[in-house]
Amino acid sequence: MRAVAILCQPSSCGPSLCGLRYATSHMTPTWGSVVSLRECWTVGIFKYLNRLFSKPQVQPQIQASVSRRGWVNPQCRVSQASDLGCEWTMPCYRGRDICDWVPEISRAKREGEWDRALSLSVGCMNAMIDEAARNPVNVMEYYVIQVAIIQHKMKAYRDEILTVQGWLSLDYPAPRADYRINLRKRLAKAQELVAKSEGADSSAYHEEWKALVEMDKVYKAAKKFDSRISTGSSKVRSEVGDCLNSLSCQPVSGRSRKSVLIPSTKDLKTRTFVAVDFETANRNAASACQIAMVLVNGGKIIDRYSTYLKPPSDCGHFEYTNLHGIGKKEVLSAPTWLDVAAAVSQFVGDSPVWAHNSSFDSRVWRTLDEYYRTCTLPARFYCSYRTSKEIIPGLENYKLPTVLRECDPGFHLDHHRADSDAEACARIVCALQRLA
Repeated sequence: MRAVAILCQPSSCGPSLCGLRYATSHMTPTWGSVVSLRECWTVGIFKYLNRLFSKPQVQPQIQASVSRRGWVNPQCRVSQASDLGCEWTMPCYRGRDICDWVPEISRAKREGEWDRALSLSVGCMNAMIDEAARNPVNVMEYYVIQVAIIQHKMKAYRDEILTVQGWLSLDYPAPRADYRINLRKRLAKAQELVAKSEGADSSAYHEEWKALVEMDKVYKAAKKFDSRISTGSSKVRSEVGDCLNSLSCQPVSGRSRKSVLIPSTKDLKTRTFVAVDFETANRNAASACQIAMVLVNGGKIIDRYSTYLKPPSDCGHFEYTNLHGIGKKEVLSAPTWLDVAAAVSQFVGDSPVWAHNSSFDSRVWRTLDEYYRTCTLPARFYCSYRTSKEIIPGLENYKLPTVLRECDPGFHLDHHRADSDAEACARIVCALQRLA
């Protein structure tokens, strides 16, 4: 089994990885052993608290394979096991386990190659996110932390905020209290710095940060008394429990946290915006085979952009032709993402971008940027699906055709044609602007 020693350090603009020293060894961890941070990673980032709250009985041996697939993860709760199974998967980025990229990322950070460190780190984080979407057992917040660290080092505080808020908006349970507290601290500190730079009152963010620092102290004190916890120390258990419970509460300052996929009222009413839709050849986000965008100003479409895309050869097989009608024939002479990236970026400019179910479209866009080493992903990327649920409650569902019928029943939708879906999204956003 792979043993990885972890050295977590902060960073800035985009996801990163921590500096790890990679080695190979064979070991059989047990429930009763005292597990350090390094050992936790060795067995697949076992959730430390699960061990804290589980009184060891028989010491079962955990079978591990050198293969990245099929590792049994003892962190699974019974409820998870019944629905999802307890198979933990090491995410893969560019054909390598994400932990294998750590030395290279660490080296890039040491040599000041921040863009490369960020690109690789973001790729690893996104691979983790994709695996977590398939099975929440695969949540590893360590990689989100590393992205935030690099962004902070690069003084890209707004990007750091988007990274952390975007992750938290997915609402995965905290697998480790210390990681979740770390993320919350980073978010509060970045918000404080941005507020200061804008001349706004930052005191609430500072107070929130201080409260999280105290929470972190409580947790670390509990870890220090690990032996007490494992034998049932009620006092320390209570402190850790309070710490964990508070993680699911509102921020300490009392401000509510909304998903970054849902804009503020001010951003929602921005006169100029872009609506986008991607179609992919298969499940691989890099297999985009069509992009369509419409530019809206003052409630009217003033420009359009649409093109087929030739997917990379290593993920160019078509599984969804029956859905969108695009196959190898249609993309034979199409440009690649690298060919159109500049035009796409120019079309968007500084405008906010919308998509219906933007978690999909932003992931495709982000993956294309990573694959081709471009930098075109918009800073503001909002979701008309989620925003519709906020503004138009009570619909039978919030799929594109359903929301469109409510917002603009006169528009004929040719669903799964990117140009038609993008325009439908634009019309929905215009309606939401009127209703907000």
